[in-house]
Amino acid sequence: MGSKWSKDDALIWMSGGSLVLGFLMVAGLILVIVVHGLGGFWPRELTRYELRDGRIVLGHEMSRVSVRTTNAAGGRTEAYRLRVRTGDRARYPDEYIWLEEGRVAARDAPREAVVVEQVRGGDYFGFLDSFVDDGAVVARGYEAVRAHYLEQSPELERLRRQRALSIVLSSVDGRQQAISLANVQRIYAPNAMTTWTRVQHYLVSAWSYLWTPPRDDNRLGGVYPAIFGTAAMVILMSIVVMPFGVLAAFYLREYGKPGPFLNAVRIAVNSLAGVPSIVFGVFGLGFFVYFLGGTLDRQFFPADLPEPTFGRGGILWCALTLALLTLPVVIVAVEEGLAAVPSGLREASHALGATRFETLWRVVVPVVLPSMLTGLILSVARAAGTVAPLMITGVVAFSAALPVDGAWPFVHLEREFMHLGYHIFDTGFRPDGGEASLPMAYTSTLLLLSIVVALNAAAIGLRSRLRRRYSLAAA
Repeated sequence: MGSKWSKDDALIWMSGGSLVLGFLMVAGLILVIVVHGLGGFWPRELTRYELRDGRIVLGHEMSRVSVRTTNAAGGRTEAYRLRVRTGDRARYPDEYIWLEEGRVAARDAPREAVVVEQVRGGDYFGFLDSFVDDGAVVARGYEAVRAHYLEQSPELERLRRQRALSIVLSSVDGRQQAISLANVQRIYAPNAMTTWTRVQHYLVSAWSYLWTPPRDDNRLGGVYPAIFGTAAMVILMSIVVMPFGVLAAFYLREYGKPGPFLNAVRIAVNSLAGVPSIVFGVFGLGFFVYFLGGTLDRQFFPADLPEPTFGRGGILWCALTLALLTLPVVIVAVEEGLAAVPSGLREASHALGATRFETLWRVVVPVVLPSMLTGLILSVARAAGTVAPLMITGVVAFSAALPVDGAWPFVHLEREFMHLGYHIFDTGFRPDGGEASLPMAYTSTLLLLSIVVALNAAAIGLRSRLRRRYSLAAA
């Protein structure tokens, strides 16, 4: 008996330990995403490094790591290396370099060092030299150029259209770089900022991230088109999947007669739940895009052929593909809710003279509403984070046009669109992005998690309210 209980205790501790370990791993992953995602908007200090070989480097210190080295006597010593973001793609294509800390002769944080956020070309670190208007220098020196730039800030959008305006900067090693004002997004001096101005900069950057389009090949800028595209696709998917899922569940539980056909349908539904998402993408490409889209083009848009209208990837086909992907989830959730409805409710309704349809509509459906919301929660969570099928049915890395705008017919279901999940994939794993794209990838990941959690929390709250309401009514 004692041996049996000890084995049971061991299994309990192993299960509990595995649960705690899994929780800690998830919590650690979320913590990493939160720290890197929220820290991307904070203005980092610019440091000037003077090396013993005469080189001078200006940049953000991103990390400091220890390495084991061998000294002249053959002994093992510990040294440190600095990972520095230089903001100079012309000299350092991936922007990042390693510096041996022992070879740094001096370092300081020059107050006049500025960061120039460019529309294309990434950030540039340097020193303001002059402000040029149509070849004529109108301001020279840090204070004069900065004051002139701030004076023109209210009309900056209009001035950007004047290609003659440019700002000349000096790099840390004396090289001059002229940047057209049309390519300047913002200029700021992080080393001269106070705590309050840093907070203001952070808030402005976060707001700009949410409400502006990407720039510089998705490395910088905002993600508004991706947020809009993700929300629009999830709404379309929900409109399609919920009616079909609910009707299928009601048929399987309430109307279908037990037999080989019903068993085959249940097996098919359970099998669909285990099919890899990329298979749904291939089916969506072949059936929705090529077959249905091609048929619509031939029937309604023959004048536009061979340029396809619906016969190419678009938000409609992505939504239908994800509706198929999440259909088993909705069916199973609603069917389990129907199975949990007490048979006494149906019998009481029939005893009062209600028909079968009236019983389902007025008695069963209100009780099953929490289960319907459960299916919606699970389908939205899966659809918002699924990327593989979208990559071949309509999502793109960048699209300036939204699926909804002010042009007739206002809702453009044939358009390609941006999606937060694919945006994360594109910025985090692009071969030419290096580490410069990682802050954007972390921030987009945090945003996607926040959206999914917010949607789930709202649906769970509504579901709990409905459960309390109908449980009290039943009592």
